[in-house]
Amino acid sequence: MDETTGPRGTKGRSACDLCRHRKIRCDKNQPACENCHLAGLPCTFSQHVSQHRKSTRQAAFYSLVQEQTGHTFNIDGFAHEVTQSFSSQQLKSTKKVVGIKWPESALVQRCLEYFERNGLYSIFPIVDVEAVQILLNANVLDQPPSMSRAANRACLVAFAAMITHIHRHERAFAGADPDAYLQAALTLLPEMLLEPPDIRTLEAVTILMLYIAPLGRPQAAELLLGIAVQLIYNLGANRIQTPNEIHRKDQRSQHLRALFWHCYAVDKEFSIRKSQPPLINDADCDLDLPTTYAKETSERHFYMKPLSSKELLFPSDLRFSVLKSKIFRLLYSVDSQALPEARRLQHIRELDQELSDLKLGYPADCRPEVFATESAPDYLFHDLSIRGVNIHLEYYYCLGKIHGASNACKIVSPQSWSPLPSSAELCFEAARCSLIYIWRVRQFVNQHTFWLHAQFLLTAVFSVFWYLITVPTSSTFTRDLKTLEDIAELLSQLDKATEDGQTYPPFYLARAFVERLVSLARHSRPRVEGT
Repeated sequence: MDETTGPRGTKGRSACDLCRHRKIRCDKNQPACENCHLAGLPCTFSQHVSQHRKSTRQAAFYSLVQEQTGHTFNIDGFAHEVTQSFSSQQLKSTKKVVGIKWPESALVQRCLEYFERNGLYSIFPIVDVEAVQILLNANVLDQPPSMSRAANRACLVAFAAMITHIHRHERAFAGADPDAYLQAALTLLPEMLLEPPDIRTLEAVTILMLYIAPLGRPQAAELLLGIAVQLIYNLGANRIQTPNEIHRKDQRSQHLRALFWHCYAVDKEFSIRKSQPPLINDADCDLDLPTTYAKETSERHFYMKPLSSKELLFPSDLRFSVLKSKIFRLLYSVDSQALPEARRLQHIRELDQELSDLKLGYPADCRPEVFATESAPDYLFHDLSIRGVNIHLEYYYCLGKIHGASNACKIVSPQSWSPLPSSAELCFEAARCSLIYIWRVRQFVNQHTFWLHAQFLLTAVFSVFWYLITVPTSSTFTRDLKTLEDIAELLSQLDKATEDGQTYPPFYLARAFVERLVSLARHSRPRVEGT
């Protein structure tokens, strides 16, 4: 007997992937069973289910969308359609040709002075100011390359790129070309990696990673993060070196630990975003927050107030990074999937309590729920800092990830809810609040910040859409649909061409995606009303 192992191989299998997932009878007809044919989906029989879990969930998702809205939706087809639409409209999106340019020592000096004068070390502790000044005094950038370490040059060049990029509108940086400086720093990477590592090496790689991560190039940022993590272990930055170091004033040690926390935060963000194991194992690290970290949060930590290099803040609250690590390990890791449901629910409750305790540590008038409403007065958002925005969005993102884990391994349908009903409600409410909040702080969303907030926005959009099509009879349907429409309108405004006719493709794609979901959600309501 032929024991085929191809896509239609059925040995030991009584149903195709979709029918098995939906637990319905499969007639196993070829080339497609009746259920897959009606759903307009490929009919597949996976031999190794664990390797095809994602595609099975995707097939179930497509099936449920068709069942609830009467319309088919395929991500690959949609992407192709939007690409063709972008091209057919002859929209201009010239890929910038970036050359290699080395910043002058005088520009790096201005960057360092600006960095120190404005207390930017508080948010981005990326360089040791005294050490960088010593390098500048030694004219490292003006010497032949053979006269200095590549790491020293890369650190100075990457630092100039970072500062002139973030503060591009400052008069002192007029005419600077941060992207070209970035390319110059990257050319030093091979030579730098062959040198014995030191703290300048870690600074340079960390800055490159932090520069690239918000540009919508996560793969490149992850590669740099991998290098940075190995440097962290080689330099011992993952551990507090001596029992009393936490009480010492050793500037180098504290700076090394600050670099560790930068990398730790990015690592945990990538991990929970992709549901993949992190590069940094918490068990191998000391997770005591820096001695100068602002654990007692005040109002000024949420607003644009003068910064002090003596107090570390980072771009967001580091405690969210520690919590994200726990969320992944306890709810999304491979080991956690094998836990009894009762244990998983216990973890959900414990993590929810930890998140709640973190929020309660913030001043009452700075907590996220004060801002995430349509009725919040406009003056609340005046002078709100990007760090304040990050903290509020991080809260709702973590809330959604915690309570969304109760259905992490299966597609939710109208007849299948979480064993913990409140989890589903909290998950969707977190998504609603995220979108309302983003609408209220829309002045922060632009071409330079889009990828910082894209994960929050798109995750929330999808969650609200999912709720709309699975519970079209909800009393909040009209309000939730309006929230999605507002986000589509925001993206439409951002998608307008600039004065030179240039467009930003991610805005076009995101706008088309949200508008398609809005259209599908609208079709789910009439189907219910017509039954």
